[in-house]
Amino acid sequence: MAVRWATTVGWSVGGWLLATLVSSEAEGRGLAPEPVPDSVAPEEPGEPSEPEVPVAPGDPGQPVTPESGEPTEPGEPTEPGEPGEPTEPGEPTEPEPTEPEPTEPEPEPEPEPEQPETVGVQGVEAIGEAEPEVERPRRKRPMHRLIYSNLSAVRYNPLGLVNEFTAGYRYQLIKKNSTLFKESFVAAQLHTYLTPAYGRIGPKIDIQPLAILNLSATYDYTGYFGSFGLFQSFDSPTADWSDTELDRRDDLGHPTLDNYATTGHFVTLSALLQAKVGRIAVRDNLKFYWADYDLRAGDTVSYDQTLDITIPNKGWAMTNDLDGLYLFDFGLTLGLRYTLTQAFYRPEHFQPAEPISGPNGPTHRLGPAMLYTFFDRPDKRFNKPTLIVLSQWWVQHRFRTGQDVSVGVPYFVVGFRFEGDLWPDPASWHAKTEPKRKRRGKRGE
Repeated sequence: MAVRWATTVGWSVGGWLLATLVSSEAEGRGLAPEPVPDSVAPEEPGEPSEPEVPVAPGDPGQPVTPESGEPTEPGEPTEPGEPGEPTEPGEPTEPEPTEPEPTEPEPEPEPEPEQPETVGVQGVEAIGEAEPEVERPRRKRPMHRLIYSNLSAVRYNPLGLVNEFTAGYRYQLIKKNSTLFKESFVAAQLHTYLTPAYGRIGPKIDIQPLAILNLSATYDYTGYFGSFGLFQSFDSPTADWSDTELDRRDDLGHPTLDNYATTGHFVTLSALLQAKVGRIAVRDNLKFYWADYDLRAGDTVSYDQTLDITIPNKGWAMTNDLDGLYLFDFGLTLGLRYTLTQAFYRPEHFQPAEPISGPNGPTHRLGPAMLYTFFDRPDKRFNKPTLIVLSQWWVQHRFRTGQDVSVGVPYFVVGFRFEGDLWPDPASWHAKTEPKRKRRGKRGE
């Protein structure tokens, strides 16, 4: 029931977000706030670029002109009337000293319409008035890009350390510079996930048809090193897998109880819905995980440190992260994250005499998040360096709400993330991505 309720709520929120975003598109507002870390670490990039938000209505790069039927800009010159004055009837026709006939004044050239001002979604860099340049007009984002992103994070309760790296090719799907479509892409990448206890590597596919929706699939070949008390497997979901028990097994060193090295396959399917209205952003990230490891004889489940739950072998588990965020205009984002985790056990994962049950979940945790992005210039190879801090308290957990760990001890993550283009082309980006001091220098040339 909890899973069905969580999934229904997640997709109901997603439907509301879609309607909200379509309304936001008409108002020219932006999307895609910076990801907050998930179970172990921040969200995997769906890819680096954050959309820009046109403030003035209309399609950027298509300024309003009199020919389009819209009002002209204030102070725009109007066409003068016909010169000359009519003569009064009956006046003598005697020639008088003639004065030069006034000529029709040539209309002054119309002022060039100002380009709409744009502001980055994160508000990372305060941008002043638009400064259109003849030599560098506005251009759309490149169709072909080689991109990367990197995340390093440390976690407590449970303890963890990770470096996640993704790099590959990204293709722009729709050639529109509007809020909904300028971040539409498909990307094929290589994904790596390295911790002191195990490593993963494999391909990842991202499809983002709209800025509000990202779909991804990742396959990782996984190898556990047999270090730091991991990998641990059990003969039933009802087994004790608390921190105390994992440490005890590691200290015993018994071959039927101790951790061991192994390999296997791990698949992640993700659906992300996101929207932004003004400075308020909402994200809902639903993920499903499938695992198949070479377990010790007789075991049916294994402890996954990232999800902090025992997952069924050749079976599924899921997480749902719901974020509410407030974006400041100087790179700071504050928010609240709710996380649900559930494993789906089948009868074959229990011992023959055991009743079928859900002893380990779902788990729930809730707490604040903070992100600070130092700058955002998409034409740079090193871009969007972001500090991430996430603290959540366990609301429901089999071992972390007083049974083994005090409920007052939070789940805590500190991470650092950055991204960029491997071979950036500065000429293909708008000039406003340059630092302010460079743009001021150009204006004085």
